[in-house]
Amino acid sequence: MKIGSKRFLFISIIVFCFLLSIAILPLTMRAVHAQDNSNSESAKKIVVDISDRELVAYEGDEEVFDTLVTTGRKGLETPTGKFSVLQKLSPTTFNSPWPKGSPYYYPPTHINYALAFKDGGYFLHDATWITQFGPDETDDNHSSHGCVGMPLDAAKWLYNWAPIGTPVIIQP
Repeated sequence: MKIGSKRFLFISIIVFCFLLSIAILPLTMRAVHAQDNSNSESAKKIVVDISDRELVAYEGDEEVFDTLVTTGRKGLETPTGKFSVLQKLSPTTFNSPWPKGSPYYYPPTHINYALAFKDGGYFLHDATWITQFGPDETDDNHSSHGCVGMPLDAAKWLYNWAPIGTPVIIQP
């Protein structure tokens, strides 16, 4: 086989694979949506109540887990609304988007279990540096930069329980 023929064959295979992936990708995406069971009784969902600083996990209407949490401080509030688990990271390091010297700066921080629920760096995650969670937690040293922080054991449980796509509802 000549070099030109080998090159043509190689390029043909690449083009075929590319076209095949374009054809399969929409089918894969449809399959994921077809398996979405968010309206079924057994559907999992996570509800965070900011005023109570509490996270509750549900399967259908049944509460299966709850924990006290920390939420965003004044000026860096936790967003409210309907979201979903977008990504899961374990372990990871959070790096401050703010420069040193900023009142919001924090050093690189090890996180054991993180579930992204909104683009822009919003996570449900363990906060091992915090000793007090819940509604009495008002000191800025115990409030987050917009994330929902929780004890390590709670974050581990949630990480293992909630698949990507699990609805996350954040209430004021």
